[in-house]
Amino acid sequence: MNMLGSMFSTVKPRLDDLGTDRLNYYYSTLIIMGMSLTITARQYVGSPLQCWVPAQFTKAWEQYAEDYCFVYNTYWVKPNDKVPTTIEERVSQQLIYYQWAPFIMAIEAAFFYLPVIFWSMLSTKSGINIIKLVETAQKAEGAESEDRKKQIDIICRHISNNLRKRRNEEETTKMAKIQRIFGMQHGKFITNVYLVTKFIYMLNSFLQFYSTNKFLGQNDPYWGMRILDDILHGTDWEHSGNFPRIAMCDFQVRVLGNLQRHSIQCVLTLNMFNEKIFLFLYIWFLLVFFVTLFDSIFLIYNMFSSHKIVEFLQQFLDNQEADENEEKKPDDEKKKVYRKEQHAILLSEFCLHKFTPDIIILLKMINNHTGDIVCTEIVGRMWNDFLKRDAKLVLQKFVDNDPNMETKSSSLKSVQLFEEHKGLI
Repeated sequence: MNMLGSMFSTVKPRLDDLGTDRLNYYYSTLIIMGMSLTITARQYVGSPLQCWVPAQFTKAWEQYAEDYCFVYNTYWVKPNDKVPTTIEERVSQQLIYYQWAPFIMAIEAAFFYLPVIFWSMLSTKSGINIIKLVETAQKAEGAESEDRKKQIDIICRHISNNLRKRRNEEETTKMAKIQRIFGMQHGKFITNVYLVTKFIYMLNSFLQFYSTNKFLGQNDPYWGMRILDDILHGTDWEHSGNFPRIAMCDFQVRVLGNLQRHSIQCVLTLNMFNEKIFLFLYIWFLLVFFVTLFDSIFLIYNMFSSHKIVEFLQQFLDNQEADENEEKKPDDEKKKVYRKEQHAILLSEFCLHKFTPDIIILLKMINNHTGDIVCTEIVGRMWNDFLKRDAKLVLQKFVDNDPNMETKSSSLKSVQLFEEHKGLI
């Protein structure tokens, strides 16, 4: 029990997750582990199988027959059909899953947790400690003004250091090669690792759905829908053969040097639980797969669409502007006022060039676990620093007569993009 308790305590919600991640690595793992423990308790503490035996069997013979039929496979025959005469026919109708069900579920639970191990191992190699930064953001959310300012400074400084950091292309270590493969030098390491993790989540759900069908001996991928239809319409298992409660078992005993073969009828009480559990898993695997698929598509669109990146950061800048309007400060009058075109150019450079995909996904995780207030202060602080440090250079680069038309064209494009949205400036 101590080992089981430690297994449950290991699986905890993380601070570096988004969307449906927790549905995969946390809820799915705990639910399937709970089902595995339920079946294990019923199977090895209670009486998973009880058999009707001939009258001459003693109590010891009866126990032997039941243990034998549980360890070896039983086979199902419709109540009105005759028992097959050949051993080959009986073997072809064997039920091979019920004694292995708790172990299969334990393996399924472990496989649902494996993708987050992959994520936690690689995400820490990016130079951004996501969990620590989210914890800092949570502290800032409930802190007083001065303490909050210190926590926000820590986060902004960490982000700024990461933006300045560039991986040395000459490094040849194994980890440096992995970082280059995942786009470390372009600020896409965390993003790409996270998207691969999402793909592993979906692959895991699909393979578990497929392997469970094979484990139960179901050649029809719609078997779960058929069982659900049988339950809703009151169709008995005796006619469908789905998770039969009564099965046959053959065994041989040696009496006075001679082999005597017995065929007995057994009640599989476990299949009452197995039917409901595996039907739930059938629906659960499909649900997790499609929800994760749609969440991944939505994430990719938000991460790689310029419009959505601007929209994401703009909401925090709008919140900051609203807060500043409520609390006017003497220094506010000294801030430089930019024309609409200049503001659009600066906002374009800030959103699309100063923020790497890794920083965007970090902000999404902070926003997911804290709220808009902390992200508003982080983005607002970085925006103000950008205006003080880089605004003049960016505008000069745009209006300069230098023949670097590619930069100018990109900026003009950005202006058009921003002017399409109301309330942007």
